[in-house]
Amino acid sequence: MRARRRVPTGRRYRRALWTGAAALALALLAGIAPRPAHANAEQFSTFSAEQQEDDDEAIMDHLLARQPLAWRDEWERSSMALRTSQGCLTSGQWIDLTQLKLETAMGKKARFGLVLDQRYDDIMQYSDIALSFRFPIRAGRILADFHPYYDKSRQDFSLGWDTGPDTSAFFLNLTFMVEDMFNNLWAWRQSHVGQVPEPYLKHPYLPQFTLISRHEIWRLDLGGRYLTPSVKQVADDAITGIPNLYDLWGTYGWAELNAHAGGFGWQARTDNLQALSTTTPIDGSAGNHLDFRRQWSVEGMISRDLWAKWSALARYFYQERSEQYGEGLGPGRFGAVDRVYQFELARAFSPGWSLRAGGLYDRLGYAHEGITMAVSEIRKKESRAYITLAARFGKVSLEGTEGIELDIEPYPVTWHHDKGFLKLQTTF
Repeated sequence: MRARRRVPTGRRYRRALWTGAAALALALLAGIAPRPAHANAEQFSTFSAEQQEDDDEAIMDHLLARQPLAWRDEWERSSMALRTSQGCLTSGQWIDLTQLKLETAMGKKARFGLVLDQRYDDIMQYSDIALSFRFPIRAGRILADFHPYYDKSRQDFSLGWDTGPDTSAFFLNLTFMVEDMFNNLWAWRQSHVGQVPEPYLKHPYLPQFTLISRHEIWRLDLGGRYLTPSVKQVADDAITGIPNLYDLWGTYGWAELNAHAGGFGWQARTDNLQALSTTTPIDGSAGNHLDFRRQWSVEGMISRDLWAKWSALARYFYQERSEQYGEGLGPGRFGAVDRVYQFELARAFSPGWSLRAGGLYDRLGYAHEGITMAVSEIRKKESRAYITLAARFGKVSLEGTEGIELDIEPYPVTWHHDKGFLKLQTTF
């Protein structure tokens, strides 16, 4: 029996770094390719790039509403967990991001699960529940999900395959979803008797994939979803009485690389979301009411432990948003660029407790041409200080953030303009 050749530690470390560099290049290329949205058609149809202009500080709100990276491993290892992130957008709007997953045995090897995914903010709004069935086979698992809705025509079904437990070193998931399966797919009834149906003339499907590669000093996440172009006949126009055709398609791609090298923590992320919808009279009596929107970003983060229980973090985030309107809504075009710098200092106390303080500075630009849906507040920069207290009580992790506006606002505020955020995660 041949002895296994021992790879020197230095060589193994350099090999891991080269592999990580190659993975980063792949991640960046994946982010450049156009793709858009999350799990079903509602996430594409409600997506807006311009609606975020309702809050001139929206980009900083979304960054502060992110779930802590330190909580991710616990979420992935648990088959029964809840996490939510909520916070201020405007005086009348609230970010609400909630996910719940539950799982139990269904026989000797098969598993049954329930997954709830809700998002309500100024980017998109949806609520999706999935009844999940997992059947182990010799190579991985067969997946089958049912997404129920009150409106039967919006119920979705999906089939897929994955490599097995999603906490393994290498995880691959391939899923094919049939959107709105009961809506005219096989001439099944999709409306109440006597109501005007809204059948698909071209049915939507949603193939998607997720790939995760975990290693001792680096981790890579890749994924993409593609909502195939669809055509749906919708109810008669209230003014003309002529039925309309509604077209929708979208793509979403994302990539993230995390690594530890040279005593630093490194992170690179990118995503690209876009959607196109048009509404056209069925007789062609008017042009397309087109709405094309796209939002993409790249970012880099570096962190380091300093002394004792202190640590520091720096991040750069670049994002572009655009929305183009055709006849009916427009014609018009909106575009915006955000360049966000973030610096943070953290101090750990007793186990489970920590305090962080930092600042966000956004150099931005925007432009409107023709007729658009929103009016941008005149500004060239936005800046904010924040302080965050994190604590753990048993299985419950909590994090509260208070953001303090550092710019003079054109509207009256008392003492200061604050933004609050609360994040919670627990396992069962």
